Amino acid sequence: MTSNTTNRSSLTHFAWLSITAAILTIALKAVAYLLTGSVGLLSDALESFVNLVGAVMALAMLTIAARPADEDHAYGHSKAEYFSSGVEGTLILIAAVSIGVSAIHRLLAPEPLEHLGWE
Repeated sequence: MTSNTTNRSSLTHFAWLSITAAILTIALKAVAYLLTGSVGLLSDALESFVNLVGAVMALAMLTIAARPADEDHAYGHSKAEYFSSGVEGTLILIAAVSIGVSAIHRLLAPEPLEHLGWE
């Protein structure tokens, strides 16, 4: 097994770990948002969704980048990894706009927090 193969295997392992952590984080933050109605928790959940998509993209691009060179890609597929950063950047922008819209709406029509304690 070459060093490059070992490195990709390690990176793939960490991508799966990131996917698992993001799913758990989204679930916890979503439940907290549903219990409290806090826009802050909603924005954290959206940001965690961006992390999940970024991790999935990273895993997919690592898989593509591991392919050997061929007729169409004489130097291999390693630049596929850059595509995931563009997708993640776009998702961050979309999440930021969504959070901004929610925050402006909540500033203009504030709502009291509910269910702040364990009942």
